[in-house]
Amino acid sequence: MKILLVNDDGFDEPGLRILEDILSHHETITVAPFHHHSGASMSLNLYSPLTVRTHGPMRFSVEGTPVDCVKLALCELTGDTRPDLVISGINPGANVANNTWYSGTVAAATEAAFWKIPAIAISQEYSSSPDFEQSTKVIREVIDQKLHTMLEPGTLLNINVPAGECRGYRMTVTGSFASEIPFTRSEDGDSYSYGHYEMQSVREQSGTDVHALQDGLVSLTLLTTFRSASASANDLRQWCLRQP
Repeated sequence: MKILLVNDDGFDEPGLRILEDILSHHETITVAPFHHHSGASMSLNLYSPLTVRTHGPMRFSVEGTPVDCVKLALCELTGDTRPDLVISGINPGANVANNTWYSGTVAAATEAAFWKIPAIAISQEYSSSPDFEQSTKVIREVIDQKLHTMLEPGTLLNINVPAGECRGYRMTVTGSFASEIPFTRSEDGDSYSYGHYEMQSVREQSGTDVHALQDGLVSLTLLTTFRSASASANDLRQWCLRQP
C-alpha cells in the first residue's frame, strides 16, 4: 500500500519518525513542513516559494504549511500513482473539540479527503513525556483492520489517543469547548499571548471526543469535507424564492 505521511510539527519530530518506522513495510512517502506549523489549520503559504528539501528516498521537507505539503505531494512528488492513504501525525497533544478546526494535523488529512483519498489524523493526548507507545498500537490496529477502507469519499478519520492506558475505542462527535483558555497580558499592557493549554470542559453532556479521552478511550471521529449544512436550509431557500 502506498501511504503519504505528513504532520504539522516539522520534519524532524518524533511522532512522524515513528510512523515511518512502523509503516516501513508499506511504500511510504514523507512530505512534511520544515518548520513548526501547529494551529495553521487550512492555511497556505501563498506569498513565498515552497522550497523543497530532499532527505533521502521519498522523504521531503517543505517551506510551507501542512496543506501545502499535501498539495505538493499529490501534484508533484508522489509520481504517477496517488497514495492509497494519507496519515497525518502523530501529533503530541489532542486535537479535539474547537481545536479540530485550528489543527494543522487535521487540515493535512482534510486536504487529502478533498481529493477523495482516505485520510487519517492521529494525535496523542499530551503528557509530560509522550512516548507515543499507545498511538503506535492504535495506528497498527487501524491499518491492520483496514479501517481506512470504511471511509466514504470526502471523509476523514480524526483519532485521539489518551495519555494513559487505553481501555478501548469509542465512536464520537466533535465537542465544543464551554470556555476559552485565558490570555496572558504583557507587563506593559501592549500585547497578549495565548495562555498555557489545558483541556477545557465541553457544552455537551456525553458522546464527544473529549469525553472519550476522559474515560481513557481512543476517540474515533468521522469528519467530512462537505461544509454545506441542512439545518434551516428550507427556510433560506424559501426566502430566496420570494426575492425579485
